[in-house]
Amino acid sequence: MLRGLPLRGLTRTPLIAHRSRHSGSYKSSDATVETDDIITENNPWSPTLYTDVVRYKPRGRWSRTQALPDNYRLSYQSLYEAPGSKYVSLLRRLTISFAVLGAYGAKLFYESVQFDDIYALFTLVGTISPAAFVQYKTKDYVTRIFRLYDKDKPQTLDNLVSDERLVMEKLSPMGSRTYNEVLQVSDNTSLQFQKPSHGWLVPLATWKEVDPETNRKRAYYVVDNIGGIKMDRLWGIVEHNSGVNHGRYIDPATNERLPDDKL
Repeated sequence: MLRGLPLRGLTRTPLIAHRSRHSGSYKSSDATVETDDIITENNPWSPTLYTDVVRYKPRGRWSRTQALPDNYRLSYQSLYEAPGSKYVSLLRRLTISFAVLGAYGAKLFYESVQFDDIYALFTLVGTISPAAFVQYKTKDYVTRIFRLYDKDKPQTLDNLVSDERLVMEKLSPMGSRTYNEVLQVSDNTSLQFQKPSHGWLVPLATWKEVDPETNRKRAYYVVDNIGGIKMDRLWGIVEHNSGVNHGRYIDPATNERLPDDKL
């Protein structure tokens, strides 16, 4: 069960309006040309966005996708767009292609009587290692962030803040598609900073949380200083939960920023 969403919502009787899956090309807000580099279902330019089904993976990228209840829709504009999404996608594809070629080369070395089997092993390890490293290092890379809206409730500030959920869009292992994870913001004190680490063997991540339904730790790599005041507010919540105050946290009771000398 998704946090705060009853199971009955997943089996709700269908609305009269048809809910479709409108896949399209990933296109940033400043782009003028659509390409097929990345395919995504999160399409703010979809003519049926209001009724499009929003799908997510509750247990990470290896789990099956599930549909959110039909009363939820994506925001018409993303809150955040990562600056290097297409580069990360390209890097994943290149390293995987290199690994496939390396596996074929290793097979030729192994079957050849002119070369020792150690050449096949070195070729296999040397070509698969970059792909494994890139997959592990960028597994939590967030391409875009959308807000979820409840169509059954008025879009007032109280309704948005009391039950705030975000759709965190990530890349598939091949880098050709995206998938979603739902992040609860309201009353989620586990949403905190991921301690920075400069080690090569640590995945890139800036946010972390623990899902109380699955007790599963999740991490997200979100770049700071992108997205304007809307993202500053989210960063303020993460900072507040982490015991840090950079003057970006807005107190829900007063709708005012917390002074720098108070937490």
